[in-house]
Amino acid sequence: PAPAARQKPQLEALLPRLHTYISLSGPHLGMLYTSNMLVELGVWGLRKWKNAQCLTELSLKDAKQPTDTFLYTLSKGDMLARFTNVLLVSSAEDRYVPHHSARLQLCPEAMHDPRFGTAFVSMVHNILSPLQCSNLVHVDVSFLPLISTKLVHQLDQAIGRKAHIDFLEQQAFLQMFVQMYLSYLV
Repeated sequence: PAPAARQKPQLEALLPRLHTYISLSGPHLGMLYTSNMLVELGVWGLRKWKNAQCLTELSLKDAKQPTDTFLYTLSKGDMLARFTNVLLVSSAEDRYVPHHSARLQLCPEAMHDPRFGTAFVSMVHNILSPLQCSNLVHVDVSFLPLISTKLVHQLDQAIGRKAHIDFLEQQAFLQMFVQMYLSYLV
């Protein structure tokens, strides 16, 4: 992600040239407060069986205190503020990445969570506060439902996987997105 780029000295020369950051359903706030139990179960299983460090970080479980986690530490940086434009593209149909995480927004669950809630609210504030001079654009996308008799396609749609991968697989969406938001790219 863009905030992690600051840690790479070889990218330092490129920092003044940053113009538009586009996130296609990125989990900026991690995977907290997801509404998809199958995804939660899958993340838990991969964390346990495959020791998937990335998923541990996205679950904010890489440290004892939420404020000591990798994502929380990243949230304190101002890397996104170096971009003139920040486009956060998301779909409510994507149930792999929580919609509020892709949109960098608070959610009701965080307000009532004694363990992660305060850190979550701080992360939103930490990321958005430096963006006051940037052009922040939320783009909501709705993909047409796939009409299919194949069980695998129906399952992909039911668990929200289809919308998550449609951002990159749907050529018509990509063409329309570039045409509609071309002014942010040049």
